[in-house]
Amino acid sequence: MARRMTTEHSTVAVVHNAFGKHELRGFDYAAAAKAGDETAFDADVLGALDRHGFVVIENAVPAADCTQLVAEMRPYIDATPHGLHGLGGTRRVGALVARSPTSHRFVAHPAILRLAQSVLGEQRLSGDAVRIGDRTGKGEKGFRYPWQLHLTQIIDVGPGGGTDAMPHNLKMHRANGMWLHNFEQASLDPQMEVMWALSPFSRENGATHIVLGSHRDQPRGGPKAHREPTIQAEMQQGSVLIWTGWSVHGAGTNTSNERRIGMNINYALAFLAQEENQLLACPPHLARRLPESLQRLIGYRQPAGALNYVAECQAPADSVLKEDFDVLVPGAHGHDMDAATDGPTFAPRDEAAFAAKLADLEARKARAVAADELGKL
Repeated sequence: MARRMTTEHSTVAVVHNAFGKHELRGFDYAAAAKAGDETAFDADVLGALDRHGFVVIENAVPAADCTQLVAEMRPYIDATPHGLHGLGGTRRVGALVARSPTSHRFVAHPAILRLAQSVLGEQRLSGDAVRIGDRTGKGEKGFRYPWQLHLTQIIDVGPGGGTDAMPHNLKMHRANGMWLHNFEQASLDPQMEVMWALSPFSRENGATHIVLGSHRDQPRGGPKAHREPTIQAEMQQGSVLIWTGWSVHGAGTNTSNERRIGMNINYALAFLAQEENQLLACPPHLARRLPESLQRLIGYRQPAGALNYVAECQAPADSVLKEDFDVLVPGAHGHDMDAATDGPTFAPRDEAAFAAKLADLEARKARAVAADELGKL
């Protein structure tokens, strides 16, 4: 049983279920930014997510940005079949960072990134903690988990999507089981998920179903939440629903005559494998054009120690993100060589020697491709 009410800056759905009294609260980003009270806004959003497992940021971006993003992705959406991943009547399209410049404003939205830092980097939600070495506690400067972009995906639900004629085989679910390890007793939030409303989300067109408080199921991956009634997260274009990886949710059924277009952007701890491989979805020759902050967000960095280095122990910024880097060129690493200890270097003596070496490498590569018949694929 749910009733709806409106407060000055938030819309609240009040629910009583097995996890107690919970609310789906909405906080107006545009109003907070205009008033200059983003610190209080961040605290309110984090508190609501911690208490209820879901929260909405309203007016997070202008509606025009949503329209522009969909226009940039339209060729890819229209070229994608329905029914991928068992979601009948639905098209799923990824690789947004490479395909849509406008998506960068959503992926790197400041309020979302600040929230991800609290949830993932600092493990600020109740019961969670950062554990590095022999220290345990809430994250602070110098004692935080690295995190990164985990998934980018347009979810376009057409009329009839989720009905008996075009069923959703992916039912209500949590997303924290993909890494095989059972994190239920780990006191850890591995990921944070968001769903942007690129078009309005209504009950009729399949707004996301959620179980408020389900992130507090015991154990965290327990079955109790799947027996609880759901509510649908209705949103206006430009708003965004956020939840934890422990919160139970699922796609709605589109009984309208319009398409419901959402964008799922997830963030996860950087020492776990990404759901969408960002380094392949946005390869180096494209990533080189991105701002450094976005390069790091999608995974072109070393999150800790020796993780994620390239070739001769190089950081991505010192290797694949450089225009002149070629992994097939010996000595491309640029490390200083000591003739006394390292012997003759691979550095060509002059331009002619350099051109000859490149020609030799290209010939070797061509022979390898021909031998593997890769050119026929």
